[in-house]
Amino acid sequence: MTFLKSFVRRKELLRRRNITLKGAAMSLVYSVPGKTFLAGEYLALHGGPALVFLSQPCFELEVTKGAGGKGTIHKESPAGRFMQKHEDYFLQFDLNFKDAYAGRGGFGASTAQFLGVYALWLHKEAYHQDMEKILDFKHLLEAYYDVAWNGVGRRPSGADLVGQLKGALTFFDKRQGLISVKSWPFEDLEFFLIHTGNKVATHEHLKKLSDFDSSTLEKSFTFIRDSFDKQQSELFVEGVNSYAAALKDLGFTCDETLQLLEKLKDLDDVKAVKGCGALGADVVLAVTTKGEHQALHDYCSQHSLSILSSSGKISSGLQVRGSL
Repeated sequence: MTFLKSFVRRKELLRRRNITLKGAAMSLVYSVPGKTFLAGEYLALHGGPALVFLSQPCFELEVTKGAGGKGTIHKESPAGRFMQKHEDYFLQFDLNFKDAYAGRGGFGASTAQFLGVYALWLHKEAYHQDMEKILDFKHLLEAYYDVAWNGVGRRPSGADLVGQLKGALTFFDKRQGLISVKSWPFEDLEFFLIHTGNKVATHEHLKKLSDFDSSTLEKSFTFIRDSFDKQQSELFVEGVNSYAAALKDLGFTCDETLQLLEKLKDLDDVKAVKGCGALGADVVLAVTTKGEHQALHDYCSQHSLSILSSSGKISSGLQVRGSL
């Protein structure tokens, strides 16, 4: 290749590169993990402890400079209401929320939207302070309660929101103001999260929820917390099954999930099962012996049930990448 041809080719490559760089919009991306209450749903409504599992794949909120586009975020959602309260600030951005679970309920899309939008609102301070310090969970919860609850029925606990902020396996005890982030400690166990295809709108459920005695839930949760502290898998299995039984006794598991749990219990190597979240409707937890889950996978395949996450898909909490 002659020098002239080489020069012309290099100039053309640089021209194309510059066009690409000019055409590529700068953006911020807030990555928020999926969430599942392994235990503590309902108990957390009384300010008690909860254990939230944060999973891959993650939701993403992509932010570019714009004119206030909200994408798929509904104006009456907590994120939408928060944006309306700070409309002047959010008018400078366009938002694109990507649901990693394709609209399947139970994995925290609504709280992921809120956490992403709230973190974006704090972005104006992030240049001057450490983001971790700015995202104080008490201020986060206050902002969330303000837009997620209208005073009717039970206020959402926000434990799932705190979990999505912190990541991994988050123990959150609002009553004591304690947060503890753990890894999965049981080498002989693994768990799977099964999407049932059913749906209960949590905010509607909480509107109709009467007060209840959470003492049996609290007792069962103690087994689970102790199992992590002592790294005793048998205690974890006992705690999950005990908590599931307490939920059933309180009427906090829907009939469809109760029927599914009974069938899953009979499968080889399934050691514990429970419904997760509001009435256990959307997601079911199944704990198995490590590496011995073929019967569970076969059952789910035969009955059109989707396994959407597992203990092998643990995720970090809120992450931010890019720039504006």
